[in-house]
Amino acid sequence: MDFILLILAILPTVVLGTYIYKNDKIEKEPASLLIKLLAFGVLATFLTIILTIVLGAIIPFFSGTGEGLDFLSLAIYVFFGIALIEEISKWIFTYVAAWNEPAFNHVYDAIVYSAFVSLGFATIENILYVLGNETFGDAISTAFIRMIFSVPGHAFFGVMMGYYLGLAKLTSINKVEDKSKKYLFLSVLIPATCHFLFDYLLMLNFDYSMLLFLAFAIFLFCFAMSKVKRMSKIPTLLFPNENNLGGIYNAFGNNANMNVPPRYCSQCGNVLNGPICSNCGKKNY
Repeated sequence: MDFILLILAILPTVVLGTYIYKNDKIEKEPASLLIKLLAFGVLATFLTIILTIVLGAIIPFFSGTGEGLDFLSLAIYVFFGIALIEEISKWIFTYVAAWNEPAFNHVYDAIVYSAFVSLGFATIENILYVLGNETFGDAISTAFIRMIFSVPGHAFFGVMMGYYLGLAKLTSINKVEDKSKKYLFLSVLIPATCHFLFDYLLMLNFDYSMLLFLAFAIFLFCFAMSKVKRMSKIPTLLFPNENNLGGIYNAFGNNANMNVPPRYCSQCGNVLNGPICSNCGKKNY
């Protein structure tokens, strides 16, 4: 029975990881790196536990379960005690694993990296929740509910994180440090906010809270999947290519025989090395 539950707990990670990996149209990431990212996601769960214990010891308010709190108190509890801690933990390990990684040469790569760290995190969390039930029936119910909502939620928080982390790397390489710092900040804030809304709406207890949660979950999932589809087809190189400074790279990252005139950003006028401007981050597609 435990083996069946373990398979159900791991299955959504396999499905979502395959989806994100297969959508990497330009240049597949090394398998060894993806395994490392999943392992870092596991480590992020331990960092989350440590940070949660420390925060609860410093501020006893965060040591509870959040039950019985009013709307505002619950919002504070969920954002700082759950969403921010978990996303910071995942961000730290994503940054350590990816920022100076030689294979990190396209914006979409960051989406792959952060999503895989998030999936590693979600896998351990899922196993603990599923195997922690007293009866097999409860465990099956938990497995399917988390398969539909919680694990995809973590993966798509990772997509949001990776999108901004990729822009941060792009602007950093091109010496636009103010923009890079902005995108680094957003690579934590946006997924933390999405995570907060996801958990907060789920934990609210009034007549229409579940409808609001379902509406937000559907919106988040559709938006993140569209971002994966779109960004996986945009081959903006992070590193400027002197031989084809203004070129738009094809779906295989190959600029051979592409004798095209320079293109310029519609917002700042910077010469483009791909569809996303390295100076201001504007999408030119």
